[in-house]
Amino acid sequence: MSVISRLLQASQGDRNLNKLYLNFYQFVIEISCGSQRVLELLKKDFAYFVSAPETPLLKIEAKIESDLSDKIPAGLLAKRQNIRAMSFEQGSVRYNDFYGKAVSIIDYSSNEMLVHAQDENILHEILYLAVLSRETKWHDSRGLHKVHAFGVGKGDTALLGMMNMKGGKTTLFSYFIDVEGYELVSDDTPLVNWKGEVFPFPIRIGFELNSHTRERLEKYRDKSYRFEREEYGPKDLISLSEFKNPVASKKKKVILFQGVRVNGINSAEIVKVTRYKMLKYLIKNMVIGVGLPMVLEYYLESSWKDRFRNIKVLLLRSAAALALLSNARCYEVRMGEDPKENFKRVKALLDNYEK
Repeated sequence: MSVISRLLQASQGDRNLNKLYLNFYQFVIEISCGSQRVLELLKKDFAYFVSAPETPLLKIEAKIESDLSDKIPAGLLAKRQNIRAMSFEQGSVRYNDFYGKAVSIIDYSSNEMLVHAQDENILHEILYLAVLSRETKWHDSRGLHKVHAFGVGKGDTALLGMMNMKGGKTTLFSYFIDVEGYELVSDDTPLVNWKGEVFPFPIRIGFELNSHTRERLEKYRDKSYRFEREEYGPKDLISLSEFKNPVASKKKKVILFQGVRVNGINSAEIVKVTRYKMLKYLIKNMVIGVGLPMVLEYYLESSWKDRFRNIKVLLLRSAAALALLSNARCYEVRMGEDPKENFKRVKALLDNYEK
C-alpha cells in the first residue's frame, strides 16, 4: 500500500468526493475534490480535456481543511525553499508546505497526490499548476513538448508566435478568436512532437481588458471568471470553449516567428530570418522552456533516475525543436504600437502561406 493510500485510510475522511477526469493526449488525471466550486473552475480551465471516467495515470485528492499542522512528519529537513513553499522528502514522497496555507503530498512511486488547503482559491491554484506540471513531465518523457508561444491555425498550417512575457501574445491571439476561417491552437503553450508537428493545447486565456484587448474581449466579460494567485495577484480568465472558432487539428506546416518590440513604429515589420537564428529563440522558449507553466515542486523529482530522465527530456526537446524548424518558415516580427496593424501583418503571413 502506498504512503498516500495509508494516509487516506488513516484519515477516514469523506470518501464521496466529487470527481473530475481530464485526458491530456492519453495522460488521464482523476481529481477527487471536496469543493464543487474548485472542480467547476478546473472544468473551465481545461474544458477541452474534460473526459468521461477512465483509468487514471495520476490520482489527486483535494480537500479544504483549517488545521494543517499534522500533515508533514516531524523531523524532516527542508530539501528546497522558495517564496512559494518549502519541500520535504521521505523516500519517494514529497511534502510541500505552502507556509501554513496549504500542504501537498505527492508519491512519485504510485502517482498519487493529496492536497489540503485552507481556502478554495489556493486549492484551485495548486491543483491547476500541479496538473500542468505533471502532464508536462509525462508528455516530455514521451516526445510531446510545449513551446512558449501563442498558436492559431488555418488549413494545414499552424502559426506560432513566441514573445517575451508582456510582449503581446494574448493581444494578438485575441484578434483571431472569432475571425471566421481560423482555428485555435493555444494562447500560450502549443505542443510539438518529434516529427515537428503541432498539436493544440487550448486552455483558458487571461482576460485583461486593457486598452489593446477591450474591443476584442468586452463582449465576453460576463463569461469570465477570477483566478486568485498567491504570488502574482488576481487574474481574470475565460475558457476557450466560450469562443466560436474551433480548436485546430494537428498541423504539419508551420510559420514560426519571434515577436520583438520596437519603439516608435506604428505597424509590424516582417523580417525573414535563418533557421539558425530561430533555433536560438527555440532553445529559450522550448528546450529550456522559459515561461512554461512548470512548477518545480511537481515537475522535478529527487531520484537519480529522474535526473537521467531530465537529460533525456532536454535531448527530446532539442530533437523536436530541430524537427519543428525543418517544417517551418521563420520570421522576426518587429512589433509596432498599433495592435490592429500588428494583427493585419501577422495574419497576412498565414493567409499568404495558404494561398
